[in-house]
Amino acid sequence: MKKLIYLFVAAALVACGGPAEKSETLKQAEKVHENIISLSGEVADMMHSKVEVIEGKIETASAAGDSLMAAQLGILNDKLDALHDRFHEWEENMVEIPGHTHSHDHGDHDHHHDHVQQNIMEGLSDQEHLDIQQEQLDQLNALKQELESIEI
Repeated sequence: MKKLIYLFVAAALVACGGPAEKSETLKQAEKVHENIISLSGEVADMMHSKVEVIEGKIETASAAGDSLMAAQLGILNDKLDALHDRFHEWEENMVEIPGHTHSHDHGDHDHHHDHVQQNIMEGLSDQEHLDIQQEQLDQLNALKQELESIEI
């Protein structure tokens, strides 16, 4: 019976032309998206780490009565807050490639998906998918550079 089922499935795949092969352009878009996922976790971790360090330094400066240092650190903290907000805005606008499965596991950092946006993405060409993924990666790299420029 199992052999009959396997034979039926194989015949159905041959009759339907089998699963569609992905283009090299779409494969490249998927690789860029995987880089985005990895880099976004790295950026989130870096951001959280810098916030923890600066908050500790503000607390230490305040406890020591160094209000000037606490104020200067507060300015850096405000810059980090603004970058954090931009990162979340970028993340909310991040689009995926329909049918591409992967993990968004970044510990305590969740990703939310807009299913309406995903439906729109299904009608795009492979090149458009690649272009969008590359633009998202460029935006994330710019955020990372700004974050790295904040020295604590």
